[in-house]
Amino acid sequence: CGGGNNINFVGKNSTKTGLKYNEEGGFQVKNFKGMDPAPGLVFVQGGTYLMGGGEKDIEFAMDNRERQVTVHSFYIDETEVANVDYKEFLHYILQDSGEVMFRQLYPDTTVWLRDLAFNDPYSEYYYAHLAFNTYPVVGVNWHQANEYSKWRTMIVNKTLIERDVEAVLYPAFRLPTEAEWEYAARGLLEQENYPWEGKSLRDAQGRFRANFKRGRGDYAGWAGGDGRHYTDGYMITAPVRSFYPNDFGAYNMAGNVAEWTMDTYRVLSGEDVEDLNPNRRRGRTEIRPDDWLNDFTYREKNSLLFNPDPNTPNNSVFDNVKVYRGGSWADVAYFLTPGSRRFYNADSSSAMIGFRCAMIRLGSPF
Repeated sequence: CGGGNNINFVGKNSTKTGLKYNEEGGFQVKNFKGMDPAPGLVFVQGGTYLMGGGEKDIEFAMDNRERQVTVHSFYIDETEVANVDYKEFLHYILQDSGEVMFRQLYPDTTVWLRDLAFNDPYSEYYYAHLAFNTYPVVGVNWHQANEYSKWRTMIVNKTLIERDVEAVLYPAFRLPTEAEWEYAARGLLEQENYPWEGKSLRDAQGRFRANFKRGRGDYAGWAGGDGRHYTDGYMITAPVRSFYPNDFGAYNMAGNVAEWTMDTYRVLSGEDVEDLNPNRRRGRTEIRPDDWLNDFTYREKNSLLFNPDPNTPNNSVFDNVKVYRGGSWADVAYFLTPGSRRFYNADSSSAMIGFRCAMIRLGSPF
């Protein structure tokens, strides 16, 4: 995934003016040799796929209609961001920005607490103790996940420059879009129910393929012997490299923790976003010639989607509500499907939601 071919090679002279490149005082040109993955990322070759759907709409949300879209090639984290990764981030935040910023970005460890459950040990130890270093960070809201992405961009590019002064900087780390996340979760498998081939939740040896809740009160299965009766072997989350990676090399695109995406939630997102690199952020004000103008055209200033009526159920969600994807350790198998779609307040956090970063691929898509 590093280079494609040499069609991006620039010669010694301009093909339009004949002038020589890279002479003293002249126009300086570098050749782009291709883009290699930044640390921790795996390559996802873009393409066209049928986004959404995949399972019966048991919640009757009607917000996930199937539609054909295309996504550009990109990179995505091989694993969810782990506690140790987030601790590294906060170490440098405390060092460079002080205690106030450190406290603002610290995970909410109280997300584990429940009135009718004794989850206090998770609240006390899950983030802080070394035993959970390789487990996914939780209790992080959407804004905190974005701050981690910005910091990671700065650190990775700073390190790159220190090693090679002529290095080409990486694009920004960021949260994946809904479309990117689902495409990466499918892992080259079109309309499969799960991010692996077939409809079974177990592999050929009878082991569960993901960390999820099998049924009411059943988070791990029955104990005994070598653990063969366990469902997935974990009561809560699992280390970020648990289970098999999918065809793109990404781990836990089903189960373990659900994951934040970049997108703002709208019930009709499938109807009012583009079909190339779809992404739902804020509404647009200008009207373009190809727009279909009605109350549901979000680019029109007086549309319901641009100025939602808070008394209307379909428009009661605003820009501070973000989409998260994938099932978690506390979800049943229905939510393991790549197309499952839910939303949460950007300022809130949960013991079931973590995140991973993505990055656009520049140049050749393959």
